[in-house]
Amino acid sequence: MSAKNEKELDAKLMDFDGDRYDIVVLASMWAKQLRKKNEYKRQPHAVVIKVALDDILSGRVSKEDVLHVSKDNLEKEMKAQEEARLEAERKAKEPLKL
Repeated sequence: MSAKNEKELDAKLMDFDGDRYDIVVLASMWAKQLRKKNEYKRQPHAVVIKVALDDILSGRVSKEDVLHVSKDNLEKEMKAQEEARLEAERKAKEPLKL
């Protein structure tokens, strides 16, 4: 992030009149989604957090978007865990083959 962008981000954060704690939580949730993209996989965490914070404060990403994506990913993760648990139970019930 350039110095100009840093100053703009700082100004947006100072001018923000909502709950700053909500913005921090949303930014961390959005950063987790950004990390899945190739362009951010090798970036330092601080850079990804700043990009996420800027996306939210500038309105490129809404609170609803972040919550929707996070909910979808959580549901997928829970489904995968349940499938893994069921598969482990199935394997545990199989008789041992010698």
